[in-house]
Amino acid sequence: MWRVLRPTIIAALAALFVTATGHAEEPGCLDWSKAGPIIAQNSLLPANVIYQMVQERLGGKVVNQALCQAGGRFVYKLVVLGPTGEVTNLTVDALTGQF
Repeated sequence: MWRVLRPTIIAALAALFVTATGHAEEPGCLDWSKAGPIIAQNSLLPANVIYQMVQERLGGKVVNQALCQAGGRFVYKLVVLGPTGEVTNLTVDALTGQF
């Protein structure tokens, strides 16, 4: 039973750690509660559209997100927990959806 539960426990702990170390503290990143108006004002792709694109391409689940300004443009900084427990940091252009 430990063999079956071990990968699940490791993945859950990784997700917890990654979620606890969010992007909002990074310079240029917004508190997620303030992202909605910025997304609307700048005609950015909504987060749910980005999540769907990421999940179709990578599988797994978005466990943390932030909307940030980088190089004069808005980007989503995402942490994705893959289907086998791997953690991927991903930056996605918020206007075009390009990874």
